[in-house]
Amino acid sequence: MEEINGLRELFHHIYEELSNDNYEAEEQVADLEEKIDLLTDEYAYQDDYDFQGERKESDALKKLKNDIQKMKREFDFYDEEAELDMMFPNRHDEDFDEDDLGFRSVFGDE
Repeated sequence: MEEINGLRELFHHIYEELSNDNYEAEEQVADLEEKIDLLTDEYAYQDDYDFQGERKESDALKKLKNDIQKMKREFDFYDEEAELDMMFPNRHDEDFDEDDLGFRSVFGDE
């Protein structure tokens, strides 16, 4: 749980930086999310074998991940996947041509 508390402290530090208009802290968010994902995977594996204590840690990681998502919405982070979904709503269709995502096709150049 000590490691999770360290991640929560890092989250609060990043939040403060963003609140103070230091948007260079956005880069740290991806690193934080990666660390959370690694720990989540580790605890998910252990949940099958350990007691309820491990699940509390998994729940704490889920809550931290949710807090990060809220922060990203609050500070209007750029989300490449959401942007692509908006530009190409049918891009997940089975018959979608990946070439349609190219620079030339967006601006109508052949």
